[in-house]
Amino acid sequence: MQILNWIKSKYNSAVVTRCSEKGCELKLNGLRSCVALKGEVICQDRKICDYIIFKINNTIIIGIVELKSKTAHPGEIEEKLTNGSKIALNILTECNNSSAKYKFYFLVLHKGLGSSGFRALSNRKITVEGKRCNLVLKRCGVAFSDVIL
Repeated sequence: MQILNWIKSKYNSAVVTRCSEKGCELKLNGLRSCVALKGEVICQDRKICDYIIFKINNTIIIGIVELKSKTAHPGEIEEKLTNGSKIALNILTECNNSSAKYKFYFLVLHKGLGSSGFRALSNRKITVEGKRCNLVLKRCGVAFSDVIL
């Protein structure tokens, strides 16, 4: 819990209560021990995901979230998610919790991808500290709790 309090105080200007962009939303309802940060507020010098979510369970669950209301460009999405994961790891290191156990979820929410766009994204992997992670592709409006449970 103190990790979340540290994140909230250090990144106060980036803390949000909703993850929503241009009619696409990731619902955060029903989550306890959770903080969501707006990516563009934390990092302005490179492309970054829309939101970074930290949820405390037995491990730290980190949601790296990109919301797409229109066209999805796989290379750009991969870059944004990768940069978001680096920022999340930096935050854990800053709050002296780099040794804590954590699990990443890379979410791309969309209003509707064509079959070729879906295929292109579902084949992408994000590498975090040498570990390759799949993207979770969901329709806008899904709840974060449904993805991580």
